[in-house]
Amino acid sequence: MNTEYVVRLDGDAGSEQIGVKAARLAALAGEGIRVPDGFALTAAAYREFVREARLEPLIAHWIRRFRAGCDLVVAAAEIRSAFRDAPVPPALTEEILAGYDALGGDGTDVAVRCSPVDSADGVQDDVFLHLRTGADVVAACRRCFASLFSTVAVGNREALGLDHLDAVMPVTVQTMVRADLGASGTARGESTFVRVRAGWGLGEPPAGDVDQYSVHPGRRPLIVRHHGAKLTKVVYADPRGTRTVPTTYDERMALVLSDEELQQLAVWSKRADRHFRRPMALEWAKDGVTGTLYAVEVRPWVVPTVTIAARGRTVSESRLG
Repeated sequence: MNTEYVVRLDGDAGSEQIGVKAARLAALAGEGIRVPDGFALTAAAYREFVREARLEPLIAHWIRRFRAGCDLVVAAAEIRSAFRDAPVPPALTEEILAGYDALGGDGTDVAVRCSPVDSADGVQDDVFLHLRTGADVVAACRRCFASLFSTVAVGNREALGLDHLDAVMPVTVQTMVRADLGASGTARGESTFVRVRAGWGLGEPPAGDVDQYSVHPGRRPLIVRHHGAKLTKVVYADPRGTRTVPTTYDERMALVLSDEELQQLAVWSKRADRHFRRPMALEWAKDGVTGTLYAVEVRPWVVPTVTIAARGRTVSESRLG
């Protein structure tokens, strides 16, 4: 399925082609770390859409209007509206549908996410959940293309002196992980051990609410467990949003992860650090239907701020790990 416009998330495609987050996930898959099955629409796919829809003159027109005094909100909205009204070229539609069919086709739940090449221009990582038809997937990809011209993104590119016509928006399509019925959290390496945080449902609950584990991997792994309150969890809400609900008594009393699952996450965390040659924070999710663990995102770990008091003054320092 790897073509100019669509690539599977299991190779070594660069971030300039499929976006930073998607490229990192593809790198994890290459290291044998389980990620949700999926594919990416490339920067070339975005450019083909813009070219076929003849959107470049319209983008340039509204950017000129903005620079001449038109309200930024209005200019950006006009560009997004043109994107959403433009048809997706038949060749690109065919490749998107082929990629979706490879995931299971109509009836298969997928998530469609924006995958910015560079976060410097403030593009939002919009996500569209529970899409179950090819038509919905194509429409969501087009909406991701349009998000490149949000009010914030246009304003930030102007402030940074970036050319709007050079900007691109790859898109990621992946099968849904039912973490709303399972669990999710983070894992990150600290010296000789891996710190794992876990809660029920989607995302990561407040710091004091989660289970926390310290895992020392090896032939005879050592695991230290801290039982969190886990009072609430985030679940999917119809049609495609989320909501926070109370956990059950059994969920509050139970630990989220087994020893085997913790060892798996520790191995993945160490493997990600080794691949990227720096400390990384690994976001994971556990499918509540199948019980399978997945890595869903990886990013550089920001070392917490260190505050040093000396002779009546405070000095704070933070750095990327």
